Amino acid sequence: MTLVLAAATALEMRAALKSLGTADVPERGAVRAFLADREMLLLVTGVGPVNAALEIGGILGQFDVSGVIHVGLAGSYDERLAPLGSAVLATAEAYPEYGVAGDDGLAQTTAFPFAQWERGEQRVFQRIALQPDEAAAALELTLSSDIRRGTFLTVAGVTGTPHRALTLASRHEALAENMEGFPVALAAFMRNVPYLELRTISNGVGERDRSRWTFKEALWRLESAVGGLFA
Repeated sequence: MTLVLAAATALEMRAALKSLGTADVPERGAVRAFLADREMLLLVTGVGPVNAALEIGGILGQFDVSGVIHVGLAGSYDERLAPLGSAVLATAEAYPEYGVAGDDGLAQTTAFPFAQWERGEQRVFQRIALQPDEAAAALELTLSSDIRRGTFLTVAGVTGTPHRALTLASRHEALAENMEGFPVALAAFMRNVPYLELRTISNGVGERDRSRWTFKEALWRLESAVGGLFA
């Protein structure tokens, strides 16, 4: 069976691999690699939930996959809890744009009849609970105790104002924002495949002044955080 290592961009993937070994990284799509004594598929999904859904769906439909490790950068909703340059681990993935949107532009699923996925009594609307410790154990990975954990939000449009950031964080008790996690987590959940999402913080959510981003530092931290998984 094959372990999938997924990232949105080739830049994030190359940073994640630096401590594991050398491999060709595609600009988009998947390639096979043998790293850290494991057979892997290195999957570059492209940016955004639609691209991520298309790519992971194709992989899980084609290969016998042992698990999915999803890595990359993220924004922090609270820099006291998730400081710039720190590593964060998802305990839940939420897609706040699914449902009926109100005047504030935020969606709710109250009385919304259409689940994104259902089987028997299981229904997924906006949120998927994750079990990072169980996933790590199943995949024989090591989780550092100093990595902050919390809910990640997946958005199709990056949060551009502090007000929207505060509203989203409050409604969903969110720690970090990304653009690909929910569809990859949902695809793994649907197929009962272990899923682990590890990201590093490059900026505050709603902060559009790039001089205040720590992009390079977040990429360096991603290298060490991913390396720690395979220690």
